[in-house]
Amino acid sequence: MRKRLKIIPIGGLGEIGKNMTLLEYGRNMIIVDCGIMFPENDLYGIDLVLPDFDYIIANQAMLRGIVLTHGHLDHIGGLSYLLKQVDVPVYGTDLTLGMVGRQLEEAGLDHVALERFDDRQTIHLGPFRVSPFAVAHSIPASVGLVIDTPVGTVVHTGDYKLDETPAGGRTTDLKRLKALTPNGVLALLADSTNADRPGRTPTEQLVTSALDTIFSEARGSRIIIATFASVLARFQEIVNLAAKHQRKLALTGRSLIQNTELARALGYLKIPAGMLVDIKTKVPPGDLVILSTGSQGEPNSALNRMARGVHRDVQVHAGDTIVISGGAIEGNEEDVGRMLNNLFRRGANVVYGKLATVHVSGHGSREDMRIMLETVKPRFLLPVHGETRHLHLHARLAQQSGLDPEAIFVLENGATWVSDGQRAWVAEPVPFDDVYVDGSLVGEIGERVVRDRERLSQNGLVMCYVPVDRKRRLAGEVRLISQGFLQMDPSKGMMEKAKRTLKRSLKKNGCRHQDSIRKTLQDFFYHQTQSRPVILPHVVRV
Repeated sequence: MRKRLKIIPIGGLGEIGKNMTLLEYGRNMIIVDCGIMFPENDLYGIDLVLPDFDYIIANQAMLRGIVLTHGHLDHIGGLSYLLKQVDVPVYGTDLTLGMVGRQLEEAGLDHVALERFDDRQTIHLGPFRVSPFAVAHSIPASVGLVIDTPVGTVVHTGDYKLDETPAGGRTTDLKRLKALTPNGVLALLADSTNADRPGRTPTEQLVTSALDTIFSEARGSRIIIATFASVLARFQEIVNLAAKHQRKLALTGRSLIQNTELARALGYLKIPAGMLVDIKTKVPPGDLVILSTGSQGEPNSALNRMARGVHRDVQVHAGDTIVISGGAIEGNEEDVGRMLNNLFRRGANVVYGKLATVHVSGHGSREDMRIMLETVKPRFLLPVHGETRHLHLHARLAQQSGLDPEAIFVLENGATWVSDGQRAWVAEPVPFDDVYVDGSLVGEIGERVVRDRERLSQNGLVMCYVPVDRKRRLAGEVRLISQGFLQMDPSKGMMEKAKRTLKRSLKKNGCRHQDSIRKTLQDFFYHQTQSRPVILPHVVRV
């Protein structure tokens, strides 16, 4: 039987983040990207979300390599977790591998083979021939991938935009993309993140122009700019503006400092001698610009600590100009809004997206996506990297551009797309679950625990102490302790009534089953308050 190509998205479909795709042919497999996703607001206590690696671990003998498109955490953040369980080389550009190497070092993984490529090379991984091509994105050294397989060519765009004047000067190389696909493209896996944004994504030069104006208007006052720690191309523009306006530059935020050191070492960031100063150095406010993390209002980020007045080295003063150079990611709007309010309360002049073009997306919008479709002319389209609405809007755009609806596959994570080079279909999916990371716990926190945490946050808990004798009969006074549900003193009457209700039930039904105790109290409290606190029975023999 003729071998078939399988494409299995493990993450990145129906969500923003956790990007990871498997390509499988015969007894060979490669992985494109291995990212993380930051938790939504209802994932209480969860630090990050990983793809499910079970299928990969079960088939690791087939694995030929991991190929990375760029260095953002939603594309590389899961590597240290996967590489603790499989031994396989990792391929990427120099900056991407530099960022990966730092993560692996922190995880104690010094045995991993990191293989550098650039956008003029081709690497061979079993039956797969992988050729990167340059793309414009918000981090330097980003690439898309042309993957030649025995049944046809697959193009994976990675994250891209069609910016003719990008920061860093690196445009999306459509000419090389066309040169690498002379025999056509079987399948296009294309970024869908901005499928609901019309037109073209604005050029990064608009941000540079807006920042230049802000620098000019902020004469005599300190400027603090918060952005993503990995938007390294924008850092260079800020450095250039600091030089133009004769300001010193200070950095705050561990990830920002580390990324800056790496980018300078590799030549992606050039800072004039004498410009960079330590954050503790005394510099007149009008001569200083501070680059900071915290554009998303993260609780422990440098800018949020400034907003709350708890940053060790920087206190926000009236007259400071603060620029939020990063669009709020969905789900972060509340945190960003709270931070903005605190900054305004301290008298700062805060400039953010609704007031000036201080941030543009690193992802192509609908017109960029249409141009990519027309350039590649794929036989089949698999929209990737986006929430469900983005994938469907990308599919509709492809239909409007002339692609047969039967040739478009809107998939979910775990789906198995199969092609023999002529036809394509969806086979039995790969089972998967999101893997939650909570501190040092990886995969040990499941949906039930997460739902319990949600209930605790909404309704609190009641701990129940039930003393019993050897025959499991009630042998003392029942005790109830409320945490996050009722204040004990004002609610003493209700708690006494709950105890009497429970004691009647225990005398009638015995004390053998905690589920019976839990149900009795749950029913009582719901009848009294219409709330369902978590009940924790504790039966102790005395």
